[in-house]
Amino acid sequence: MHSGMTVGVHGTLDRHPWLEDSHLEDSHQDAFREKVLDLALVRADAYGWYAPYGWRTTSGKKLFHVPDRWLDCDKGGDWSGGDGIRELAWARADIPDEDARYPRLPVLPMTRTLVDALTRVGAVTFTALYAYLPLQITSGDASDDLDDMREWFSLASPSTSIAIDVTVSAAPPVMWDSSAETARVHRAVQERLGGAATVEILSSADFSPLPGRARTRALIEGARRAAAFVFHVREWTPDVAVWLTEVTGDALRATGHSAPFEVTASSASVPLRRTAPSS
Repeated sequence: MHSGMTVGVHGTLDRHPWLEDSHLEDSHQDAFREKVLDLALVRADAYGWYAPYGWRTTSGKKLFHVPDRWLDCDKGGDWSGGDGIRELAWARADIPDEDARYPRLPVLPMTRTLVDALTRVGAVTFTALYAYLPLQITSGDASDDLDDMREWFSLASPSTSIAIDVTVSAAPPVMWDSSAETARVHRAVQERLGGAATVEILSSADFSPLPGRARTRALIEGARRAAAFVFHVREWTPDVAVWLTEVTGDALRATGHSAPFEVTASSASVPLRRTAPSS
């Protein structure tokens, strides 16, 4: 048995002129996109991020005990150009769960693989990251890894504040209507952010999705928004989006939510400079 997860990178792509083939038929453009994504996966294999089959001992026991190993099983994206934000690249991976369970899902290596492919063919304006997280296959303690991520992103200049919308969606059976439950998740998120970022709860009345997210294929039938937050971060990159997604997923898991969730981090805002206090 395998549990699948999906990540999608949203934004705009201005392809290098020597790689632009807008005059070609759609089938040729699709073939070009698939070739580049395949090349990116080869690079991920070289990094040790990707193992297509795993290994077996001479006795036949399967060895697949590295938490960031994953099996690519589908991928795609919209490189058609033109105006508007698109889901530029997405990938679905199977994560073996029969041998061991880990606290972290491979959000970072999957996202980095897609971003590497996109930036190789053009200039990317990144606006959102979408992730389908099968939290039911996770277990253990991710605090050390999240502490390291927090310290890394705390090195950015504190003079910049960027608002990032993070939404959490799930199937109706695992929805919650209690503001107290949302507050529990909020506290768990802020604990994991430390002083590197802040997070606020958005009520239904206050929530207005930023235009950074393109239309995404529904991966949870009947999914509805369970909670919405606004994060204030010091920088906006795909790696920051991964951090916020992982923090949110771990906070959900820590507060007892073990169902699949869709988490989206999106921004279309311009960085705001804080004014230094007058002396």
